[in-house]
Formats: sequence, structure tokens, C-alpha cells
Amino acid sequence: MSISVRHITHVSILSIAALLLAGCTAPGAEESIEDICPDPMVLTCDTGITQPIVINTDDASDEDVTEFADRLAVAASAQSETVLLRAESDDSRVLDPEVAPLPRWEVTLEPGGSDQFTSDLAGTLAAAAVPGATRIVGAGGWHYVTVENLEQFEDVFIQVSSTPLFTHGGTYTLQALEEHLRIVHVPSRTTDEAIIEIIQIAREFPGAEVLLEAPTSGEQYPTLYVSRLTPAQVQEVDARLRDPRLADADVDGYALEYVLGSLDADGTTYVGGTFGGVPTG
Repeated sequence: MSISVRHITHVSILSIAALLLAGCTAPGAEESIEDICPDPMVLTCDTGITQPIVINTDDASDEDVTEFADRLAVAASAQSETVLLRAESDDSRVLDPEVAPLPRWEVTLEPGGSDQFTSDLAGTLAAAAVPGATRIVGAGGWHYVTVENLEQFEDVFIQVSSTPLFTHGGTYTLQALEEHLRIVHVPSRTTDEAIIEIIQIAREFPGAEVLLEAPTSGEQYPTLYVSRLTPAQVQEVDARLRDPRLADADVDGYALEYVLGSLDADGTTYVGGTFGGVPTG
């Protein structure tokens, strides 16, 4: 059977047209995660349970990151696994060379949760733009930020607490080899003035452990714990926290309690009280 040149040419034209049409699919519509992994900003790419997709954001704008995240959300829409997008930086502060530096931020993409992912990413990028704020992550509807230096803590708190992701509260932790300052901020229970007072105490007593603790859900009533003080420092901090100027430390005027701990030859001693001397019960 003979095949004409005209027939061959017709078939070839149809084949080329089909290939061109296949290439005109809407951008990202048929991309898989494996397809976007070669992106220049990707450091590691694995959607396993413990291996997130890690990107380097040093040379990437927020627009670049958002565009990549949008592609990721589309590519992950057909799969059932949870994907963790993590950002790292070559400029991350290192306290211990044997410990990996903290990521700049992490955002989780749950199956079917692209809208939440997009919202969380936007809020995370806003918080990450604050100088001194790093390792911004969320868990169980609560968000966490690590502060690189004690000198930056107050500014980071003021700025990050006003971003969309943290307006309803968050946990602020100082990056340090030994825990020194952590604040669980519950805006409905603690005024900004009281938070700033706690930060100042941590700055003035660098050997102390200063923790404003509260549940991150349910009844969120905080308590301040300050330990590793000397007996004389306990008296100083106790008098300072009882000052009537701090009576409004709780937004609604309830008692905001504290516990101060010191260690001497007789063992550990604890002193309790309330901000501004507000009566309990």
C-alpha cells in the first residue's frame, strides 16, 4: 500500500497542532509537585511526612514566594498528603555550630486547605518582614515567633502583634542557648504595657528565666513566672510588680498573678503576688 506525501504532511501537521494545544494548558493546571521542585529557590523537595519543601528566600521577593506557593497549592490539590513549606536563609543567626539554624518560617498546606494556606502565608510573610522576627510557625490555630535578640524583643512584640496572624495572640520566645524570656500573649487578658514591663524585667535581670505562661486555647488566664533570682532580686521584682501603676495589667481588671523563685542555702523559695496588688477571687 502506498502513502502519499500529502497524507504524511497532513498527519504531521495534525501531530504538531496537538502538541501545541497540549502546551497551551493553563499555567500550573497540570503541574505536579515534582514539576515545581526544580524551581531555583527550592533547596530540598520531598512531600514525605518528615521532609518538607524547603526554599531559600534570600534572593526572592514576597511576590516570588507567593507565586511559588500558589503553584504548590495547585499541584498539591489532587493529593491527600500534608505539605510543609519551610523558608531558610543563609543569614540565619547561629548560637551553636552543632545545632541547625532556625528556619525563617513554616506554613502548612493541609489537603483541601489552599485558602487557609494562602491566608497563613500572607500573614507569615508580614510577620517575617519585622526585623528580628524569625521561625514563624503555626500549630493548632496558635502562632509562634522567635526573637533573635533581647534588644529587639520589645519592637518585635509591638510590630508582630499588630499583624493579621498575631492580632488574636501568639507566643514570643527569645532565641537563646538557655531559656530566658518567653511570653504567651493573650490580648484579651494582658495589656501591652504589662508585656513591656515583663520584657524590661528580662533585660534588667539577664540571669533570670522569665515566662508569661497561659494555655493557647480555652480559658487563657496567664501567670508570670520569674526564676533564677537571688533573694534580694525577688524582693526588688516583687515590689516592682505590686506597684499600683500595674493594677490594669489584666484588660478587664482581674488579678494577673506572678510567682518569683530564688535559690539559697535553705533551698528554693517562692514568693507570689499579683500585678498592682489587685486582690484575687
